[in-house]
Amino acid sequence: STGLSRRGSRVRAPSTAPLFLLKLHKSITLAKSGMLLFCVGMKFLDSLSFQMLIIASLLLGLAPFSPEPHLWEKLKMLAAGELREGIDIFDLLMHGTPLILLLLKFLRETSRGKDE
Repeated sequence: STGLSRRGSRVRAPSTAPLFLLKLHKSITLAKSGMLLFCVGMKFLDSLSFQMLIIASLLLGLAPFSPEPHLWEKLKMLAAGELREGIDIFDLLMHGTPLILLLLKFLRETSRGKDE
């Protein structure tokens, strides 16, 4: 191609400014949605009681009680590099989520106490 339009004049390359502004706008939009998601997550965490999280952590973290709790078994598999199956990863997430939520709530409450 010669770079000429049908009328014989040179065709200009499109300016990169609109593309840059579009990327900037997309980044700002993602940051705003991330902040919204963070705020919703914090409200959800605040709505959970310590008692409920402790009970859920004990029940799901220790279930099944014999021969070995799933959470302990999956953590051992993770440490050994054997956690590859989808069901094992799901088990780890399911049995570990209440414990992670309890830890996050504890950290949030202790950081609140320092701010006040």
